[in-house]
Amino acid sequence: MLAHSPEATVAWTTAALALCLAVGCVLAVHSLMHTRSTQGAVAWIICLVTIPVVAVPLYLLFGMRSIDRRTKREMAACGADALQPLMEPFLVEGNAVGRTLWRCCGCAPCSGNAVELLRDGNDTYPELERAIRAARRFVMVEFYIIRSDKVGDKLRDLLMERARAGLDVYVIYDEIGSMKLPQGYLGELRQAGVKVAPFNGHRFWLSSILRVNFRNHRKLVVVDGELAYMGSLNIGLEYWRYKKPRKRNEYWRDTFISLQGPAVCQTMQSFMRDWYRATGENIGPKVQVQPSAAGAQTCQLIPSSPNDGATSHWHMLVQELAAQARERLWLTTPYFVPTEALYSALQGAALRGVDVRILVPQKSDNKMADLARLTFQHGLVSRGVKMLAYTPGVLHEKVTLMDRELCSIGSANMDERSLRLNFELTMLLEGREMNARVAAMLEEDMSRCVELKADACEKSSWPVRVAARVFRLFSPVL
Repeated sequence: MLAHSPEATVAWTTAALALCLAVGCVLAVHSLMHTRSTQGAVAWIICLVTIPVVAVPLYLLFGMRSIDRRTKREMAACGADALQPLMEPFLVEGNAVGRTLWRCCGCAPCSGNAVELLRDGNDTYPELERAIRAARRFVMVEFYIIRSDKVGDKLRDLLMERARAGLDVYVIYDEIGSMKLPQGYLGELRQAGVKVAPFNGHRFWLSSILRVNFRNHRKLVVVDGELAYMGSLNIGLEYWRYKKPRKRNEYWRDTFISLQGPAVCQTMQSFMRDWYRATGENIGPKVQVQPSAAGAQTCQLIPSSPNDGATSHWHMLVQELAAQARERLWLTTPYFVPTEALYSALQGAALRGVDVRILVPQKSDNKMADLARLTFQHGLVSRGVKMLAYTPGVLHEKVTLMDRELCSIGSANMDERSLRLNFELTMLLEGREMNARVAAMLEEDMSRCVELKADACEKSSWPVRVAARVFRLFSPVL
C-alpha cells in the first residue's frame, strides 16, 4: 500500500474542509429561509459557518422542520377527502376556540357523537380487544410504541386472527418509538395478511437517518368506521394497573377515549393521510363508511405536525385556551418544557385570576425533561400557577380543561418536541357534561399529588441547577 505524502494529506484535508464549509454555507441559507425563530436561525447560521464539521450533521438530523415529501395534490389522492361530503350534515359552527382551529387545520367541529372516558390500560385494553374481535370489515391501528410483551402479543394475535378472517387490517408504527420491537413480531403480522408500515416508509438508510428527529406520536384505533379509540396510551404492560405495584413508577397513569359518530370519520381521514404518506397507497375504496349520529357530543379533531407552518395546531389550541379562559385552566402532561410563548400565556392567565393548575409526574421516564422543568417553576408558581406532582406512578396523560365548556384529550406533550417536531392527534370536546366528567377525573388525580414549590430549582445543588439550565437549552429535541 502506497503511503500518502504529508503534502497530499494536507491537500485532501483542506479539500474536505472546504467542501464541508460549502455545505455549511448552503445549509445556513436554508436555515435563514426556514428556521421558525430568529434565535434559532442565528444560532444555526453561526455554527454552520464557523464549525461546519460539527454543525452540518447536527443540522441534517435536528435542524430540518418539515418532512412533507408529497404535494397537497398528491395527498388529496389518499382518499380522505372523499369522506368530507359525508360529514357535512353534522358540521357545526362551534365555539370561538374551535372556529380558530377550524381555519387552521381544516377539521370542523361536528355534532352527534358519543364519547366515553377510558382511565388507563385496565379500561382501555379490554375495550380495544372487544372492538377488534367484533370487527366485520377493517381495522386501523397506529401507535408510537408497540411492545412485544403480554399486551403487545395479545394485540398481535388478535390482529392476525382478524386478517386471516378476511378483514383489511392496517398497522402504522413509529421506527423510533418501536425500535425495540422484534422484526419477528412484524414478520408474523405480515405473514398473516396484516398490512404493516413504518411511519416514515421504507427508504434507503440515509433518508431514514435524516428523518430520525420526526416522530409519529399518534395513538389511534379505528374499527369499521364506527368506533375509534384515541389518547396517549401506547401498547405496553406499563399501562396496566396492578393491585400491588412491584416497583416504583411501574404504573403509568393515562387516558384514552372511545368515540362513536361522525368524529370517527375525522380520525379515519387522519389515518388515511398517514398511511398514504408512509406507503403511497389509497385505501379509500376499502374503507367506505356512512356516518350516523350516536349521541349529543360535539367533537373536533386537532391533528398537528411539523408541516403545520408557523406553529403546531395543538400549540395554538393550548394558547387559545389560555387566552380565552376566565375561570379555570387545568393541564396534565408528563413532560413540561413549554415554549416561551406558551409559558407567557400561562402566566398571563394566572395573573388574570384564572385557576391555572399543571399536573406532572413527580418523576417521569425522562430525567432531562424533569430537570428542564425545574427552570420554569419559579416563574409560574410565583405568579399564581399551581403545579402538582403525581406520586403513585408516571402521569402520562395529556388532558386540558378550560372553564366549564371545553376540554381536550390527545397525544401531545407540553414540550417543544410535541409542539414542533412530532405528529400528534388531539380531540377537542365541547359541552358541560364531558367537561364535568374530565374535571372529576383530574380532581381524583390531584388528590394523589404533592404541590411543587417555586424555589425548587434555587434550593437544588449547584450541579442540578447547571444541568437544569443546560437541558432547557436542548428542549427542542428532548
